[in-house]
Parts: sequence; C-alpha cells; structure tokens
Amino acid sequence: MNRVWARLLATALTGAARVATQSPAIYARLGRAYGVLGREKQALIAFRKALRLDAERVSALVGLAHSHVRQGVPELSIPLYSRAMLLAPADIEIPFSLANAWYEQGDIDRAVELYRIVLSLNPKHARGHFNLGHAHKAGGDLAAAATAFAHALVADPRFYKARFMRAHVLSLMGNHTEAVDEYRITLKHCPTYVKAHYNLGNCHLKEGAVHDAIHCYRAVLKLDRTYEKAHFALGQAYLRAGNFRRARNAFADALRLRPDLHACRLQLARLLEELGRLGEAVLHYRVYLRDAPPSPEHNDVEARLRVLRRRMSPPPPTQPSLTAIAG
Repeated sequence: MNRVWARLLATALTGAARVATQSPAIYARLGRAYGVLGREKQALIAFRKALRLDAERVSALVGLAHSHVRQGVPELSIPLYSRAMLLAPADIEIPFSLANAWYEQGDIDRAVELYRIVLSLNPKHARGHFNLGHAHKAGGDLAAAATAFAHALVADPRFYKARFMRAHVLSLMGNHTEAVDEYRITLKHCPTYVKAHYNLGNCHLKEGAVHDAIHCYRAVLKLDRTYEKAHFALGQAYLRAGNFRRARNAFADALRLRPDLHACRLQLARLLEELGRLGEAVLHYRVYLRDAPPSPEHNDVEARLRVLRRRMSPPPPTQPSLTAIAG
C-alpha cells in the first residue's frame, strides 16, 4: 500500500467509520492506512477500537503489534503476535513478525527458534533466511550467518541486501577475496548502493589493493559527498599510496563533516608532523587530547606534544664570550 493510496483509503474509511461505528473490519483497515502514513497515534486508536468490537480480529492484533514495533516498543507487540498465532496458525507471517519482535527485544535465541519454525514451513522464505542471518550475526555465529544469507540468495537470487550481508560477514571472518566477489555482484544489482562501494573499498585496502580501494571510496563520494567515513578511508588509502597531499585533504574533509572523528584527527596530526607542518600538527594534537575519550594513545600524544614544543621553541640567547666583550 503506497502513501497516496493510503491517504485516499484513510479518508474514505474515516467517513465509513462514522457511519458504521460497529465495524471492526473498517477500523482495522483504517489503522493500517494510518500506519502507512506514519500517523501512529491514530493507527493505535483505530486498532484498539477494532479490538474492542472484536477481540479476536487477527488483522487488528497484528496491525496493533506492528504499530508498537514501529514505535520502538517491541515488548508490547509480543503478546499480540502470540495471540494472533493461536487464532491463525496457518499464517506464517505472524510467527515471522514475532521472531522479529524477539530480535528487536534482544532475545536472539527465541528469534532464531521462531525463524527456524517459519523456514520449516516455507524453506523458500527469503526474508526468513535473511533475518535468521542477522540473528546469527548478532549472536556471534558468523559461519551460520553466512550460510543463512546464502540460503536467502537461493530463495531469491536478486536479493542484493542478502548478498551484501553475506559479503560483510565473509569479510568479518577474514575471507576478503570471496567478500570482494560478493560485493561486486551486489553492485551489479544495485550500482548506487553506497555502503557496498565503501565496504568493497575496505576489503581492497585490507588486501593491499590500494588503487582499487581509492576507486571505491571515490565512487562512494560521487554518490554521497557527506559520507565522512569514506573521506577518512580515502585519506588512509592515499597515505598508503604515498600521496600525502591528497591524504591530508581527505582527512581534513572528513573532519569538516564530523569533527568528533578522533582517529582521523590523530592520523592527520601525525601526517602533518611528518610533513614538517608542526604548528598545525600541534593544534590537532591539542584538540584530540581535549575531545577524545581517555585512551592509552593519550600518553603518546602528550609525549609528541612535548617533543614538538621543544622543536618549535626558539633557542635560548647565547652569552657573549669575555674575549668578545674585551674586544
């Protein structure tokens, strides 16, 4: 249901609800239309009216549960989904939604159990495999996550987000070569997927393919100039390539967008020091010490500042010799 259709439907159903005040079906559909429009308060009112008229209206139970999830309170949705499951055991989208709610609630084990139930009923449920992959990843089982994302692709080969997540997990496992292949296929399906360009660049950088990494980060910034992490990563790639001027500029661009990118500021300060731009280096070191949370690197930065102050301070005036005075 798109927003235009939802707006028309909400208008029509509001009029119908005034006439048919005892129709739970109309209130349930009205709640759904309000949900599409993002008018969650009105959606809640409509779904609750439907349930007051018919406590076993599955569409209202599920709609009210969905609304709670959208508002960031998945714990309120769990009893509603559970009740709807008992009333409509053949509808596998309900246990799928309940699994999502448990996942949002942080109970990974229950989410995994329910995703598996959904997949036992429908092995081609691509979103079920996809969300199971996320649950495994959240639980720290990267191998199981990679397998789940692969199964999502078997169910739907064009599910590029599943391929992206499989590539991401493979990269976390250290399998950068296969991750690169998966990111490239992802980008064939969705050439404007900024995060895929960025992650592909990270894989190239880890493999030492610096110029390929630069190409990826520049592709990110062509799509989104405000992606501050891409500016930072581009600076790191230029630094590895020995192009210090472009590295310095990329770090500066990242900090203009996000001044609290402390790792970038520290790397820029070190680069400026190596380039002999000591005054600028000192300024960035001082900002780092002022703004970055305490870490072991603070001691190193304080030591560098002491060295730089000595290097930058003018030499003490020399006393003329007695011979020079007598002369």
